Amino acid sequence: MLFSVKAAAIVVALAAITLADDCNDKTTPTQIRLAYAGHGSMKVSWNTNQRLSNPTVHFGKDVDHLNRDASSDVSITYPTSSTWNNHVTITGLEPDATYYYMPQCGSQAYSFTTAPNRGKGDPFQFAMVGDMGTFGKDGLSTTVGKGAANPLGPNDATTIQSLQAMKSSYKFIWHGLLPSIDVVFIFIN
Repeated sequence: MLFSVKAAAIVVALAAITLADDCNDKTTPTQIRLAYAGHGSMKVSWNTNQRLSNPTVHFGKDVDHLNRDASSDVSITYPTSSTWNNHVTITGLEPDATYYYMPQCGSQAYSFTTAPNRGKGDPFQFAMVGDMGTFGKDGLSTTVGKGAANPLGPNDATTIQSLQAMKSSYKFIWHGLLPSIDVVFIFIN
């Protein structure tokens, strides 16, 4: 029995070293986002500049103890993309609970609150947005195409900045136009 405990400890240590060795400037998570994945589940997605062989999210109910992991094999890109999209679904979450999470190779923990129990009938407010595009060096231009008008100025608030400033007034963000299975719900803590 002692041998198997030592062997297990060595495997865990090697896995941690391998995971740490896989982290570099090309695997730093960007564009981190959440989507409601059904009752008791949340999908975490993020982009990297390199494919991840086993995208993993560390999570827990204590920001200082992200002691649970969820993984997948979904790290995909498209011919026109400059990044890889990584997707992991966390399951078995308690309703109306705050969880902290950190995508693989991340250095900052984020949080979300899961959906309340179904059927409670409590009123709630939500924010709704459409396609927000990308931000940073590859997005948010100060010019617009032919036929468009009024690009954001240097001091104008972006959609994300406006949502952040008002986040205490809503419970989640609905990203989409029509109710369907593809609608993305983002619960905000």
